[in-house]
Amino acid sequence: MLHLDPEEIAKQLADLTGALTTENDHTKLLDRIILGCMHLTNADGGTLYTLNEENENELAFTILHNRSLGIHRKPHDLPAIDIFNSQKQASKLVVVQTFVQRETINIPDAYECVDYDFSGTRNFDKQLNYHSKSFLCVPLQDHEGEIIGVLQLINAIDEKGQIIPFLATQQHLVESLASLAATVLTKRRLIDAQRHLFESFIKLIGRAIDHKSPVTGKHCEQVPEIAMLLADAVNTATQGEFANKAFCEIEMYELRIAAWLHDCGKITTPEYIIDKATKLHTMFDRIHLIESRFREYKLHLEIQFLTSNSAISDKERAKAYLQLEQQKQALDADLDFIKRSNAGSEFMADEDIARILSIADISWVDLEGKTRQLLSKDETDNLCIRKGTLTEDERQVMRDHIKVSIDMLESLKYPKQLKQVPEIACNHHEHLDGSGYPRGLKADDLSTRARIMCIADIFEALTSPDRPYKKGMFLSQAMTILGRMVEDNHLDGDLFKLFAESGAYLTYAQKHMTPRQIDTFDIHSLPGLQ
Repeated sequence: MLHLDPEEIAKQLADLTGALTTENDHTKLLDRIILGCMHLTNADGGTLYTLNEENENELAFTILHNRSLGIHRKPHDLPAIDIFNSQKQASKLVVVQTFVQRETINIPDAYECVDYDFSGTRNFDKQLNYHSKSFLCVPLQDHEGEIIGVLQLINAIDEKGQIIPFLATQQHLVESLASLAATVLTKRRLIDAQRHLFESFIKLIGRAIDHKSPVTGKHCEQVPEIAMLLADAVNTATQGEFANKAFCEIEMYELRIAAWLHDCGKITTPEYIIDKATKLHTMFDRIHLIESRFREYKLHLEIQFLTSNSAISDKERAKAYLQLEQQKQALDADLDFIKRSNAGSEFMADEDIARILSIADISWVDLEGKTRQLLSKDETDNLCIRKGTLTEDERQVMRDHIKVSIDMLESLKYPKQLKQVPEIACNHHEHLDGSGYPRGLKADDLSTRARIMCIADIFEALTSPDRPYKKGMFLSQAMTILGRMVEDNHLDGDLFKLFAESGAYLTYAQKHMTPRQIDTFDIHSLPGLQ
């Protein structure tokens, strides 16, 4: 007979309950509980089965131990056990019956038991020259009364090394420890569920911003991928500035969350500004209004010609008609110029702006006696934008998304492991020399992960092939621009070097850029790497 030492029981229980508050790895904690049960009962084997969260008709092997056979592992390769068959009948396996009956099953000798199916056990014994005799199966019940798994012990051993049945006192101990195991599993599942919900909500915000406007493409979704590739490169660097630096798992998770949230403030940015693919775009592209106005003005000129030249000679009329045609051709040229200017793809020189202002001075009086202008003041101001499609006021509204992001993210209450999310997420428009926005931070104010975000944000914007207003740049062009920003002391040169030399840029490009964009170039010739 195996006698239980009260001091040993107290020690095991104290160790296990203490581990509940000190062990962060739930798998290790469950492993300790299984080993504790085996120790207290002197069992030769112990197995933990858990209910599959994705398929609630399966019990999966989670932990497997057997002293005699030298097995100590998490058996991911073993097939799960079906609880019910296609006819909704429960399996006769003892572990399944423990689950279904919701009560402990204690079997002194499996080879003499006829109530349960031990055919698989007998095959196991035959293959490994083992003898599975006494079984103790205990259901794991969560805080809501649901059975979430089964703890199974095999072969209690007495002082003489003989297999004996599990004692009633041992059963009570194991049932108590099974409650601890259920608590651990429930805690892990609740934490995982909260974490998945948290991550899903964050991704929902990012994808909502991406879906808000086709102009942003998949920016919020793909910036995290670039950031994580560069962070992985830091972790695997064996030489250079980052040879002795590595981000821990928590820091990597924090970076990924920050990357998903980096543009959350855009949720408040007006669509007409985000979608402004041309200078004249508001709710629609006003170039069509200008086209109709040009047609109206040409019609006005034709009417004026017909009404003003009825009494003149044929020679004078022919001369006037030629002047009319020349005037109409000049208007057509002006309209073509306006269309090109509206695209915002070229820098507006002083003479181009002067031409826009000259066109804006053209006016006429319509049939109702109202004075009409070819271009309104707002249209003129927008067409005179020197670079891009946004006015200064619109550009400021666009830039203000980062201020909104700061307000949003700094208002949240973070757990300890996510405290740096605002710093990482909200500084991707800052420059090392202090010329960035919105706070004009300098190098000493920017963490390594915030600097990673700067590179990831710009690289995605330059290379994205799904923007309606531009084609994605060639890879060489994008990397050259990043290199020049390094030379201008805007981006971190060590991170850019790692981004290039580790091949992280190419890994991303091959997955997300079109074949047209992925050109061949020598990375060592890039600016910023000289």
